[in-house]
Amino acid sequence: MNREISGLISFLENSPTASHCVQISAELLEEDGFKEIFMRDEWNLSKGGKYFVIDSASTIAAFITGSKPAAEAGFRIIGTHTDAPGFRLKPEPYAYTEGLSTLGVEIYGGPTVATWFDRDLGLAGNVTFMEKECLTTKLFRIDRPVLRFPSPAIHLNRTANKDGFKANAEEQLLLVFGDEENDYDTLKEMIAEAADIKVKDMIDFSGEVFDIQPPALNGVKDNYLIAGGIDNQASTHAALAAITETETTADSTAVVFLFDNEEIGSRTVNGAASPFMERVLERISGTRDDFFRACSRSMNVSADCVHAIHPGWANKHSKLSKPHLNKGPAIKMSAGGSYASTARTSAYFIKCAELAGSPIQKFVSRADGKSGGTLGPIAATGTGISTVDVGNPTLSMHSAREMAGTADHRDMINCMKIHLEGRVRIS
Repeated sequence: MNREISGLISFLENSPTASHCVQISAELLEEDGFKEIFMRDEWNLSKGGKYFVIDSASTIAAFITGSKPAAEAGFRIIGTHTDAPGFRLKPEPYAYTEGLSTLGVEIYGGPTVATWFDRDLGLAGNVTFMEKECLTTKLFRIDRPVLRFPSPAIHLNRTANKDGFKANAEEQLLLVFGDEENDYDTLKEMIAEAADIKVKDMIDFSGEVFDIQPPALNGVKDNYLIAGGIDNQASTHAALAAITETETTADSTAVVFLFDNEEIGSRTVNGAASPFMERVLERISGTRDDFFRACSRSMNVSADCVHAIHPGWANKHSKLSKPHLNKGPAIKMSAGGSYASTARTSAYFIKCAELAGSPIQKFVSRADGKSGGTLGPIAATGTGISTVDVGNPTLSMHSAREMAGTADHRDMINCMKIHLEGRVRIS
């Protein structure tokens, strides 16, 4: 196992929610000498300084200030997201149903629902309580199989193999976790213990379901990584690896944004449509006018996983664009604006890949199909910064267990490093 995949596996294991992902990201940045700063404080930045700032617990920005002012040299930006499709507990989730303790959920984003049934599931999230007369939030994680979506026997669902497994989100997506009416009290005690607080101090909590099975290598030559959350925490880990491995201070300022809520459209206080990106870049720039000048000299690489060609569903892809696992990052294109890539920004990333020694691929949806959405167009619209959408090919995307090529991760990191170091000049 190479160092990059080992690091990614550890990162995935520590990121059951977007907030946990930001927590481990901050720890990795601090280990590399990045200093935490806060939006509420005045910023006194030095040339070549390493900084990070957390916003709303599940979004983070890290940057290395360039040797020249941003207004003169611009930004080299990477944007990724920290969230993944799945299931979140309802605000009042508990019901004692047919002799079983169950929890109701809401679907978050677009998970492949069937893949989550009959799996060992844990629970993670955050707890809010009062500490020293101040509202405080802490993360929790129950890393054992306390929850399960049990599937009905085939005798009760005889068309499942022919017509596909279906479950009504309100009536049938029920997490079973016990068989006594006081089991919900026990679960809340487990949550409090995991957060290291007293259950009586809990005011409210949120919970997300996650698969406790650890990531694993797969294939006869360990060709593939199998794990939950690869989309898009693999891109997030690559961005962090790139900025922490950057050794020289470039003229331009290197910035990495890790946003939450991409899977539900990004239009939240934690998402790419929030003012966080603009505010961070403006504060680095110094003045509003300097910010506008910096944006005109900048380039953004938006990194989010892309659909790899599936041998059983090859006709779902364009005949002219078939990204393969372990053949390098793919540039995502769309005439309909689903991706922000243009011929110019595509050429920019191709040059980054050449300098990185990485192969490159391209992705476009079928002409009679529809592209998925991502961060790039939102960030480009909000800032006016030239943007290219890229991603590593992935199979089983949005499944409880996704599949990615192990060679692609290092290639993506290398391409991102070339970008952050400002090695490809733009006019």
